[in-house]
Amino acid sequence: MNNKRIYGNRVLFSLVVVFVFFSFVPGLINSNAITNSLNSVDRFPIIETPDVELKLIEKVERFNEQADEIKEVYSIKIKDRIIGYLLYDSYTFNNGDLYYYLKYEPEGLNPRAISVMLPFTFDEYDLRTIEYPEGLDQTKSVIRVYEGLKSDNELLSTLEPGSVYIDSASLNGFFSYSSIYERGTHNIRKELYEKAENIHISSKGIKITLPAAKNSFSEQWGIISKATLVDWDDETAVDAVKIGDLSRVRKWGGDGQYYFLPYGYAPYSADGFYRNSANHIGNKYLGIEGRFFANYAYVTIDTLTKTQNSDGFWGTDPMAVGLYNNYKVGAGFFDTRWDTEAALSLLRGYRKFNEPQFLKAANKYAEFYCDFAVSNAYLTENQGLLVYDYGFNAMPGIKTHVSLNHLVSEMNFLFEMYNSTAKTKYLQVAKRILTGISDTAEEWINKETGDLFYGYYGNGKYDVEDYPTLTLDDLRYAQILITTLYSNEDPSIKMLTRVKEEYLSKIGIVH
Repeated sequence: MNNKRIYGNRVLFSLVVVFVFFSFVPGLINSNAITNSLNSVDRFPIIETPDVELKLIEKVERFNEQADEIKEVYSIKIKDRIIGYLLYDSYTFNNGDLYYYLKYEPEGLNPRAISVMLPFTFDEYDLRTIEYPEGLDQTKSVIRVYEGLKSDNELLSTLEPGSVYIDSASLNGFFSYSSIYERGTHNIRKELYEKAENIHISSKGIKITLPAAKNSFSEQWGIISKATLVDWDDETAVDAVKIGDLSRVRKWGGDGQYYFLPYGYAPYSADGFYRNSANHIGNKYLGIEGRFFANYAYVTIDTLTKTQNSDGFWGTDPMAVGLYNNYKVGAGFFDTRWDTEAALSLLRGYRKFNEPQFLKAANKYAEFYCDFAVSNAYLTENQGLLVYDYGFNAMPGIKTHVSLNHLVSEMNFLFEMYNSTAKTKYLQVAKRILTGISDTAEEWINKETGDLFYGYYGNGKYDVEDYPTLTLDDLRYAQILITTLYSNEDPSIKMLTRVKEEYLSKIGIVH
């Protein structure tokens, strides 16, 4: 992979984007695209016009095995005054598909919205949206289908802002709505949903309005293909679309996936979103058939290589009040489970896409985690490791609780890394974690309920009710990995799995 960074204001492209009016109404950007291949969707670049000084201030190009990324930042001036900055990121895939991401950051006391006209036309198309008849509950969401629509249809102006999937004979696309956020501390973003905008489909193209407010930014993104993006007859694919809902609930933000802010995070806001490092959706989409899922997974995994910090992990930006009160773990803490899941998606992405930088980033995390594990753990009778769930650079040496699900999932990751790299360090640390689990296996059983305890809290104390099925899934997968590696089951993992299964059967939970 080659990286190239260019600073300057020259733009030499064959496609055209024009800002035409910025007086007292939103500006408009028009784009005309030239199609070089019947099977590919071209990137639309940007040039300035006499009305507006549009200056390219940063450009980064990255050439990967499966896609080329171009990321540009433009300053927007009117009458020698900067009114904002436009970030335009794109991936042009080898399969001919296009991912783009737009982020507008207005400047000044009276911020102005802008509109972008994308050069994609749909003469007749089917449109699908995700609707929530009972609140933002993804288990009860519905895919609503509108068939045989024509250009300039005003349907979307009557619907609440949400994800849009468009299918036509010649072109298919996913388009997020335009989200606008108020900036907060610790990378928390508060959505101003009342100012959000749906896309507008016309005979001239797709009009994107990027709203503006004080102390805000807005964003919109999409994936376009001349091939089918989602097979709507595939129930697994449809369920994956609903679980993801990548612009309303689990929002893609260009630099990662953003979740609703939990009540226990600070500073809390009911409309707040924080970046979750685990890449749950990208990881899930690796296993779903369809161009949309593969493209999205690729972008999320490649993004992890860029957001990984110099130590090798990603961190959680807000402060978790409970962790701070109990252990003085502050904002920017290391969550061993979430960051391990991020690294696991890198490893699996490497296996699927053969991108060397994915494996390099997974190795960087694995090296960090191994060092963390041996120096941040309770030691068991046979030198096994019960690795703390959390770390915090500002308070080295702190002790936190150890949850069984964290422990098993991290062991599983190291087994997988060993299988892919043959690095003995990964196997050695995984075996020490397994020894820790074996040494304490009986202690994880809650004799009163028959369930497993959630965590170990030091000084021989095991406590808190476990998740219904999360730990069980981890244990089952651990046994598969162990059996593959050693040709025998581990008796402690087998016993803990049996205990959990019997408990779930007793209380009527399907497992």
